[in-house]
Amino acid sequence: MTSFKKSPTRLYKNPHQGKITGVCAGIADYFDVKVSVVRVLFVLGALFTGIWPFVIGYIIASMCLDPKPRDLYEDDREEQFWKQARKSPDYTAAELRRRFRDIERRTNEMEAYMTSKRYRLERELKALED
Repeated sequence: MTSFKKSPTRLYKNPHQGKITGVCAGIADYFDVKVSVVRVLFVLGALFTGIWPFVIGYIIASMCLDPKPRDLYEDDREEQFWKQARKSPDYTAAELRRRFRDIERRTNEMEAYMTSKRYRLERELKALED
């Protein structure tokens, strides 16, 4: 059992999709890119800047990062939302405002209907039919 708090904006290692400890798979999942791209960039970076800093960084990351919880997201829509939020948080904030305005508009429409004379009349007619 893990003792850390789950957060969809946090970087996790992904040992279920990883080859060694899942650090590259976790980075790929966080930035929503293919794992092979992260692995190739890791190898190229290690070759051109020296292998040891990348190996030491990988080891430190594998020890510091928590494994990705399987129940981090409720469904695919939530997962896509959080991946988009990590890519462009400004767009996501605007999308959230739009969604909340839409929810508020629909709630106001329902409230207006529920308090209207028409609703009471339809409810009484339905009660007479039963």
